[in-house]
Amino acid sequence: MKIPRLARRRNFRDLGGIKSSDGRKIKHFMLIRGTTLRKLSPVVIELFKKMYKLHTIVDLRTKKEAEEKPSVIPSDVSYFHLPILDEALVGISHEKRVHSLLSLSMMPEMEELYVNMVRGKALDNTVEVLKFILTLPLESFSVIFHCSAGKDRTGLIAALLLSFLGVDRRDIIQDYLLTNLITKRKAKLIYFGVLISKHNHKIAKKLEHYYIAKQEYIEYALKDLEKQFGSLDNFFNERLKFSAQEKEEIKSKFLE
Repeated sequence: MKIPRLARRRNFRDLGGIKSSDGRKIKHFMLIRGTTLRKLSPVVIELFKKMYKLHTIVDLRTKKEAEEKPSVIPSDVSYFHLPILDEALVGISHEKRVHSLLSLSMMPEMEELYVNMVRGKALDNTVEVLKFILTLPLESFSVIFHCSAGKDRTGLIAALLLSFLGVDRRDIIQDYLLTNLITKRKAKLIYFGVLISKHNHKIAKKLEHYYIAKQEYIEYALKDLEKQFGSLDNFFNERLKFSAQEKEEIKSKFLE
């Protein structure tokens, strides 16, 4: 994962090097998944821009999140705000402070959160993001796509991009779980903090789960898509509507 060390600590990673089922690999410096650029130092941002050919940023956060915590946009880098969710679900923003037991108890379960991202308007938005990234001209790469924590919305887009490019489910899950290298310690601190302050194990455990990547979380979304469309290939065919030639041209752009 050829990402500056300081950026890796913020849950940024290059999808380059991941193998497709046909033996090809995703090119480096094309698809970089991550979290908000708000806390990256100017030095790290310049590394992205110069060493990793950063040209495009895709922000998956809600309008409110983007306004409250704006990203630092380097000069000569294009920024696109393409939210997956029109309104933030309670608890989806990892930057949002929640204080009362009532607000904590109202947070959706992870299954609900992931399924909501692939249904209705959110699914339309997800398709828009996939089409946008896949059809960017070569000179627009690398692209960073991110949400607030780089786990849920970013994880879904990464999983679907990898699936479209022919990566096996096992390797898709492996990439998704790498987030835990960054977030697991924080998740445990959140758990103990809520347990001490609220004296409620159930709520503390629920909030801890918001900071952990588990295989079943991303499977909730992928399996729901398979249930809706029969398979992920059918989903891509029906919603992305690329011809066979377009699909091969896109894959050739990302794979080597």
